[in-house]
Amino acid sequence: MSNFIQWPVAKYWEKTWNPMIGCHPCSPACKHCYANAISNRFKMGDFNKPHETADQRPPRSGVVFCGNMTDLFGEWMDGFTDPAVLIEHTLGYSQKATYLWLTKRPDAMCDALNRGVLNYRDEDGEHQSPFFDCEFGNQYFGFTAENQEWYEKRFGLFFIHKPLWTQCWLSAEPLLGPIDLRIGKFPIAGIPFKWVVVGCESGPKRRPCKIEWVESIVDQCTRDAVPVFVKQLDIGGECVRDIARFPKHLQIRQVPWEVRHG
Repeated sequence: MSNFIQWPVAKYWEKTWNPMIGCHPCSPACKHCYANAISNRFKMGDFNKPHETADQRPPRSGVVFCGNMTDLFGEWMDGFTDPAVLIEHTLGYSQKATYLWLTKRPDAMCDALNRGVLNYRDEDGEHQSPFFDCEFGNQYFGFTAENQEWYEKRFGLFFIHKPLWTQCWLSAEPLLGPIDLRIGKFPIAGIPFKWVVVGCESGPKRRPCKIEWVESIVDQCTRDAVPVFVKQLDIGGECVRDIARFPKHLQIRQVPWEVRHG
């Protein structure tokens, strides 16, 4: 595990890109949505009515979380910019940026990846290249799972439909129950992710997250040599982000990409 890069702080991204704000709840993880709280606090509009913003072009450098104030693969996107087009907007910047995509609707994410194309022009005219011919080396596509039930539901949708070239990650945050990453309806030989993030729920109404649930995920990742990032822990009923206060064996904040700034 020591070969993986250790990230210095709890927030694993440096920049955000939100061409949309707003979302619709779809599972227990949504109950205390932090993005909804932020939207209400800063008067960003009705969060339950997703709407486009002026932020239509992604940052060209740094580690970029794409859509931390929405789900860019939500069913409402039919009335707005095609998610495949949003992904296309990030192509060509991969030498300076790392893009993190996350959804609770993995079938829609996979649909965008499978049908997406890059439109470009050169001296010979206009052309199209399907995504499978494009460079996605610094792009990570993942889904959220809060417990075993939702892990298995989303795992099935994601790994049946995802393109083979996709670099996959898992966000087990907020973790609301134990997750066995290899057992269930889809038994597999090893953890099929490039990266796993785990953390308790935040906010004043947060639900409990047992340390042993986090320990299990860390142990599973360690066994399969998958980088794991422990974002925050429920310690004594408090959401703790200071890694120095974590149990020693959980002081792990690894990322699979090269750390670059700018």
